Amino acid sequence: MACLAIGGYIASRNDADTATVGDCMHRGSSDDSHPDLEVVKCDSSQAQYIVLAKISGNYSETEADTKCVAAAKDFQYSYTESSDSNDFLLCLKDYKK
Repeated sequence: MACLAIGGYIASRNDADTATVGDCMHRGSSDDSHPDLEVVKCDSSQAQYIVLAKISGNYSETEADTKCVAAAKDFQYSYTESSDSNDFLLCLKDYKK
């Protein structure tokens, strides 16, 4: 399975730290270091990804992929975010309407 790790810091009130399993996400930037992921409604034309798993902790790219394989076998992308108080991993796949 080909996986693209996307990570970075996000600053908006609909950012990735508010995401839960089943939420749809929109990528606001093509920069892999700062993808600017935000939660959007799944019926929105902006919905690009769906969250398959959210896992607490700080992980390297390899660890993130391993965690996502265990939690969501059909994931396509892993996204990690680290901050002073909230480290987590999102396992994502393309959202098909």
